[in-house]
Amino acid sequence: MRRSGRQQLGESQVSEAEALLGVRRLSKSYGGAVALDAVSIDFFPGEVHALLGENGAGKSTLVKILAGVTSADSGEIHGPAYLAGDVAMVFQELSVVPEMSVLDNLVLVASGARRGLVPYRKVRLAARSALVSAGLGALDDDLPASALSLAQQQLLEIARGLMANARVLILDEPTATLSDPEIQRIHSVVRQLVADGRSIVYITHRLGEVFGLADRITVMRNGRVVAAGRTTTFELQTVIENMLGPDHVVPQKSDSVDLASGTHVQLRDASSRGRFSDITLTARGGEVLALFGQIGSGADEVVRAIAGLAPLEAGSFALDGAEVGRLDRSAAQKLGIAYVSADRVGEGVFLDAPVTTNISSGALGRVTRFRLIRRQLEIDLAREIAEVTAFDPRRVAERVSSFSGGNQQKVAIGRAFATKPRVLVLNEPTRGVDIGARAEIYRSVRKLASHNVAVVVYTSDVVEVRELADRVITLYRGRTQSVQPVAKVTDAELLADILGGALT
Repeated sequence: MRRSGRQQLGESQVSEAEALLGVRRLSKSYGGAVALDAVSIDFFPGEVHALLGENGAGKSTLVKILAGVTSADSGEIHGPAYLAGDVAMVFQELSVVPEMSVLDNLVLVASGARRGLVPYRKVRLAARSALVSAGLGALDDDLPASALSLAQQQLLEIARGLMANARVLILDEPTATLSDPEIQRIHSVVRQLVADGRSIVYITHRLGEVFGLADRITVMRNGRVVAAGRTTTFELQTVIENMLGPDHVVPQKSDSVDLASGTHVQLRDASSRGRFSDITLTARGGEVLALFGQIGSGADEVVRAIAGLAPLEAGSFALDGAEVGRLDRSAAQKLGIAYVSADRVGEGVFLDAPVTTNISSGALGRVTRFRLIRRQLEIDLAREIAEVTAFDPRRVAERVSSFSGGNQQKVAIGRAFATKPRVLVLNEPTRGVDIGARAEIYRSVRKLASHNVAVVVYTSDVVEVRELADRVITLYRGRTQSVQPVAKVTDAELLADILGGALT
């Protein structure tokens, strides 16, 4: 692989010298698997360049090569930012050290820090400049990083990139765990950075934010660039079609379920101090009910309460008309209420265990005989669930840690399916999951609902509401704003509800 100076670009017909960073015919394989296949892309100053594609499309391999984390097998990397080493990457998993101060987190990436030479006065001035550029100008340098919000930690990661003098900044899913106001804060900083002449490579599964933020889009599939151009030349449906390919089938909602005969979940005047107040809802077997709100709106705590994970201090909970006195997690499980956490790594799956163990862990009665776990029953159950959740049944013996985020989420949902639930409670079920895996998860959830299972989902993603749910309850500051059929409400109305009536 070689570094180069000038060539002629295709789509934009501008010279390579105008690109801060670019690649030509970049290829990379792992064993017999091709991760990148002759990829060519340029990243220009003053632009946000959205890099889109499903998990496994090649995005991560490409940006790791650009950031110097790994090397390509062949091809060419060019541009002044690459030649000067002015490329930095902010990974999806935050790398700030919680116990260290804001300043010390920035010192870690300062010039000379690796040699043990830290001129603190000079570094503090550079750190202050980086914090201002990253939208954290009001932050105390000596504050421990653990005291920062998730959005502030994400901005601190960006400041670390700026401390490294990055002219090209790669952001991998920077808004995956943030609320709408926090997302807008990240976007504001990104816009300012490109206004200063930097190039931002932006990876996201939230397609809605791409059209309000990105200047240029590149779509990857199976290690290749399948579409590229100015954002104004794309429509959302075009992006989705390019990401998924011609053979993908989008799941359709069914109106054929008899809602009167299924499970009924009822909350009446439910309150939990500091979380939510006076919540009344009914979730019916055969449909998907979405609770839609920002992080901190209380919507996530409502679904946790239904799963027995958050206390009800007032109000009542009933299942099929029978009121439940005290609903804790043990009681909820006995009632047939399955829960899938938003934190799949911490609470959703056992990463170091195979799929078989993960699936059977909540349904031991289905794989035991005479109090002994039968290996073949475990395998049969895992394969059965794999078919339902669109997971490769040939991989059930593999450790979950070896899978993509989308497949890990399918395993987490499969664990819940294996319990044969009457009620399925999902907390942000597709956070950080690519659009192809999302469609498969939606399809499997709706299939379960069609068997008269009541499905309650919390999501902060308006696209997920639209694609998955039949009815939606909006929450703002712990209180219900509206209850409506999804088909009869606009996205603008939903967003206005969860923002307290304001879209700005």
